[in-house]
Amino acid sequence: MRISLLNMLCLLFLAVYGVQVQASEIGVGEPEDQARELLSEAINEARVGRYKEAAIRARDALKLDPENRLLYEFYLAVGDRYMLKLSERAELEDVMKEILRRAHIYKKDLRYTRQYQELLITKLTKTEEERLVATRELVAIGPRAIPALLALMKSGQEDDSRVYARAAITHMRHRAVLPLIAALDSSDERIVLGSIVSLSDIGDVRSLARLQQLLIEEGTSETVRRVCNNAIKVISATLGTADIEPASVLYFGNALRYFRDGGDVRDEMIANESLVWDWNSEKKELEYARVPNYAWNELMAEQTLFKAASYYPDYAAYMPLLAASLAGQIVETDLRVQLAKERTTPVEHPEEAAAALDERKKALEEMIDRVIMFGSEHLCRAVQQSVVSERYDVANFIMRTLQDHWLARAKEILPGEKDGLAGDKAGTVLVAALDHPERTIAYQAAITLAHLDPNLQFFGADKVIPLLSQAVGEWGMKVVLLVEPDYRHRNAGRRALLEKGFLVATAKDGFEAMQRLQETPVKDAIIIAGDMIPTLRNEHGGIINVPEQRPDTLIEKLKASPRLAGMPVFISLPEQDALAVEIQNAFDGKVTGFVKRPYNGVEMGGAIDTATADAEMPSLNRFLREDISLRAATSLASINNEHTFYDLQSDAIISALLGTLAARSDVIRIEALKALGHSGSQGSIEQINDVYNTLDGEMSVPLRVAFVYAIGLLDPTTESSQAILAKALKHDDRSVRKEAASAVGRASGLNTSDLNTFQSNQRLNVLAPGNGQQ
Repeated sequence: MRISLLNMLCLLFLAVYGVQVQASEIGVGEPEDQARELLSEAINEARVGRYKEAAIRARDALKLDPENRLLYEFYLAVGDRYMLKLSERAELEDVMKEILRRAHIYKKDLRYTRQYQELLITKLTKTEEERLVATRELVAIGPRAIPALLALMKSGQEDDSRVYARAAITHMRHRAVLPLIAALDSSDERIVLGSIVSLSDIGDVRSLARLQQLLIEEGTSETVRRVCNNAIKVISATLGTADIEPASVLYFGNALRYFRDGGDVRDEMIANESLVWDWNSEKKELEYARVPNYAWNELMAEQTLFKAASYYPDYAAYMPLLAASLAGQIVETDLRVQLAKERTTPVEHPEEAAAALDERKKALEEMIDRVIMFGSEHLCRAVQQSVVSERYDVANFIMRTLQDHWLARAKEILPGEKDGLAGDKAGTVLVAALDHPERTIAYQAAITLAHLDPNLQFFGADKVIPLLSQAVGEWGMKVVLLVEPDYRHRNAGRRALLEKGFLVATAKDGFEAMQRLQETPVKDAIIIAGDMIPTLRNEHGGIINVPEQRPDTLIEKLKASPRLAGMPVFISLPEQDALAVEIQNAFDGKVTGFVKRPYNGVEMGGAIDTATADAEMPSLNRFLREDISLRAATSLASINNEHTFYDLQSDAIISALLGTLAARSDVIRIEALKALGHSGSQGSIEQINDVYNTLDGEMSVPLRVAFVYAIGLLDPTTESSQAILAKALKHDDRSVRKEAASAVGRASGLNTSDLNTFQSNQRLNVLAPGNGQQ
């Protein structure tokens, strides 16, 4: 009689745990025994057609909160087919699905136990049927079974078991590559040889760097070299060329791929279950750890670069990319923390729970110190690598780090006025960034340069102040997600939106779009190609219809999400008129609007601005815009008008700073007032005083202090200024009175009569109680 896969797994489970699941042997007494009895009764009731009674018994069993292990025993005893049949009954649907859910959780946990995996491995040398079932189960377990399979390589058992173990690993295909590469660090030649053979069979180019390095390492035996050389030839043949780059360059390419984090990297992360692998030399075994999904790509880049640097310590290109990868870990974690504050639904992944994020953030507390240790030249090149890789968030973070004058060493790294974009100057990337179409990059470059030596006149310095004035007044940046399968249209649409001042994320299909939205669900609008067609196929080549693959069902999925339901959705129409009319008719009334291809920035920008004019933007988007404005104002406030070549009194700067006073958060207003005071623009004093008087009844103490500070630096002698200062000198808060006194003291043009008035108003009344009278 042939053994089915389910029956084989049941037998394996029984063999491992000695489980007794016969209903006749179930005892009564403890809660677990009671749950067993109730579940047995539920099956008996179901078999005679009493489904309502069966549901009652099963629910009573669940009320006892039995362990998932017991529910898995029940599932094995009843059988998969009968359980599914019962779950189709209306009376039993909810309770049976809950039992199945918890049983599958236990089954998944069971698969990851070393004991279970080793039992499967013993079946590899049994009958052909058992070997087939065990191999399928090991492949289903995936990479986590590889440590147990590799242990077989050095066990000294007969050769057949090793062959079957390698076959199981090879059938895992690309999922096995990372653990196998880590296993090449083993000192056991049998494990190394087995890993090389499996890598050769899989043929994945990611292994070429380590294989090349192993080939030239001291201590590598001739046998390993021969097998390694053959594997390199086989794998390199998949590239269509016999000429492959040196290992040092391949390592860099692998790390760069992870850092850039494209769709293929996300697929790899999912296939590898977000695991990071390493060979433990002390324990002489392969180890793994599951890391947060959002951090996997940077951690893989970091691991790859440290491994590469151990072999090629003088390869300078590793350091900027490593700096960017470490910075990326900080950026991603900070983003998750911000997103967690907005979350209104349960977390989908445990690592995004608040407690897990706090733990991760705490672990990264000193990561910024490691980034700073790279120094200005490596950090500038890290900015360049981040920009080229379109990791703009990382580029901005590193540029913020470079705001430290002593770290940046501006005189050494920035090109001189007549140098142009000099390639030999690391800081040239900061100057070039001033012209970048991504506005956050241009703004941050200007902010960073403004924080450096205010007297250093470098190439491109004339662009700093105009950009800062735009950044201070920034309020219109909106985040758009463009879903477009055709890369030409996707790039054209992205460029068009960037030119109109939008922050843009792109996706080639609905799957990637949902991934983007899960990562950063803070988009102001989404544009979806109306002619997007399903591309996912099953093993027989047939189309698999899932919501993410078609625009109509993708839109339905977006509307069903509490977080995304209110987001404006636009459909892009193809250039073929007949098809465009058909699509527009199909979506008319179901979406916010339509845009046409080829994409036009003016059309798209106008449509999006109209749709979002009165919309409540996600708070993270508001934070982003406020943050840009705040940092620009802070950089201006750090410059003294008397010690710089920058024109801080330009109409654009003064207008932008004044514009923040009436409609922004206090932190921005405070920095803007400092900047106005330092600018020396006396012509703005009346506007400042007017805003002060308008806000007088509702101002916070720190904001009032900032107003008084600006008034004191600009012109405290005007009639309106003196009235404000006189009142401030009587304020209840000591910090306000102190700043008002300083403002009066800074007034070089204050006449004797006015000074006497201020002093008289502040005169201490020695006759008042509490002034030390006898």
